[in-house]
Amino acid sequence: MKETMTYHCEVQRANRIQHMVEEIGMGQIIKEKYVRYNLQEAGKYICITDTGITIIKSEDKLKIITMYVTTQRELVSVFGGAKNVPNFLKRKVDYNQSKFTKAGKTIWR
Repeated sequence: MKETMTYHCEVQRANRIQHMVEEIGMGQIIKEKYVRYNLQEAGKYICITDTGITIIKSEDKLKIITMYVTTQRELVSVFGGAKNVPNFLKRKVDYNQSKFTKAGKTIWR
């Protein structure tokens, strides 16, 4: 089964995704969490890769909605607490945040 991308992901965010693929690498999904914010909308999967990329997939996992550099707070949410986040991933996300985003200070200390 092949995944497709939404228009937002494929067209509107194409440059950002290309940059992530070339500079960071997509990696392999190591953790995912299903979220549904209200009953009127379908849920989605938040998938975290070992390179520190977040991939948001549709409820049926057939569409990639968007991709971006993972945030520290998102790691804590998906892993169920800061103590559950692997150290290699904390370091990778800190590095990605410092190099590729305008994020603030680390929350690990």
